[in-house]
Amino acid sequence: MDDTTQWLGDQIDVDEQIARASSGGTVVGEPGKQPAPGGDEWEACRTDCDEDELLVALRPGLPRPPDVMSGKWGQVICYRPEFGDPRDEPLLPQLEHAARHDPARVLREVAANRRRLERHAPQMMVGYDSDEDDPSTYVLGCPACQTTVVREGDWPCEEIRDVVASYVDRPGCRDEWKP
Repeated sequence: MDDTTQWLGDQIDVDEQIARASSGGTVVGEPGKQPAPGGDEWEACRTDCDEDELLVALRPGLPRPPDVMSGKWGQVICYRPEFGDPRDEPLLPQLEHAARHDPARVLREVAANRRRLERHAPQMMVGYDSDEDDPSTYVLGCPACQTTVVREGDWPCEEIRDVVASYVDRPGCRDEWKP
């Protein structure tokens, strides 16, 4: 496995670990947990008391208990400023963003990125300056994308560079991997 594939796989593994930890096991229904078909459903809302909340429904599609909107069930975050009107400092947009990136969605993205890595797994290919009869002169390329002679630096392919773009702020990302 080359450095790009190893590093990218490590980043995807971290995303999976954090998503599973934040879901409390309900995304996959580990033993002793309530399985949630399709994963947790996260929702941002403003309560009748003008508090902004991020709520988790463990069973998507089922009616919520009456006290959900008052933050007594499934609450992840509740925000009300100590002073002043909460409408002057709304947190609701940030909570809506968090709800749209709930653990179930992250796990779907993890699975999709792993499939991309599989489809675009690098291998040694005939390079521009390679001797076809001498594999030691081959260069790393992507057989899914690069159907012609590969040049040094063609790997990672554009598809993998696009996946790397989500992780450029993480330690270990190299400039030559970026789109």
